[in-house]
Amino acid sequence: MIGPAINAVLVPPQAERFAALAGVDPSRLVLNVTGWNKLVLLGSDRVFLFPRSADGLEWFERELAAYRALARTPLTVVPRLLDRWADPEIYPFPFAAVTRLPGRVPAEPEALIDQLGQAIAGWHELDPPVLAGARPPSHHDAPHHRWLRRALDPATSAAAAAEAAGRLGRPGRAAAWTGLLARAAELRPVLVHGDIHEDQLLAEDGRLTGIIDWETVRVDHPYWDFDLGEWGTGLWRRRRHDFSALWARGWQAYAQRRGLDADPRPVQTAFRLRHALRLLQEPGDPAIHGTIGEHLAAVPE
Repeated sequence: MIGPAINAVLVPPQAERFAALAGVDPSRLVLNVTGWNKLVLLGSDRVFLFPRSADGLEWFERELAAYRALARTPLTVVPRLLDRWADPEIYPFPFAAVTRLPGRVPAEPEALIDQLGQAIAGWHELDPPVLAGARPPSHHDAPHHRWLRRALDPATSAAAAAEAAGRLGRPGRAAAWTGLLARAAELRPVLVHGDIHEDQLLAEDGRLTGIIDWETVRVDHPYWDFDLGEWGTGLWRRRRHDFSALWARGWQAYAQRRGLDADPRPVQTAFRLRHALRLLQEPGDPAIHGTIGEHLAAVPE
């Protein structure tokens, strides 16, 4: 990049006005453009969030609402909202500053799965705040995700299990899957982050220090914070042959803190079947997504 990173977000006159407003040295800000809905400028102690477009405003405001709600809790792994501004002479949309948490994206996030399970329990224990209009991201409007929603709903869980057994050619396992998914469907909705993956974790000296990017926060089934399929292909490629063990470790740490059944089989069943159903329609590269047979072999009895 030629020139200060801030100029990828703000033209020089805007950058000067922003620097005066926020009290920062714009030459020291680092740009992160990996977010789908926002651009991020990182300072030494603050992170500045800028919606990419009008389409990103919904997610931006919901992320800020989550930070306001979670500020009343002792959770140290969640950023705190510091400021929100609306100044069209700087940027056409509102923008904000949050605390910059210590740590970096871990090279092996699976080592943190026990700590992550305990952290997730921390916000799942809260009385869910009102988040008007909160909803899953658009990529959840896919057949395999819709199946999982039916599987986790007490009213449709048994039908979803039968559907999976029929479509996957395993009628003899329908009863076992029905029982495991029924246990999953008993869990009450909670506040979920909704999009945890390896690039949204921060760690320092082997300790989980942050979970960022709360724009998909909503009240939903607890399992949506254990969807390791959202973690990217790096984790899958490294741990493909013991992926079920990661679910077990994360769930058991979580359940112990919340006083829930620590049996990981329901969560493993839900996600393994969801992945297998996805592969019926989108086989993809087996090296990345695995195979239907591999996932079904890993579904607990």
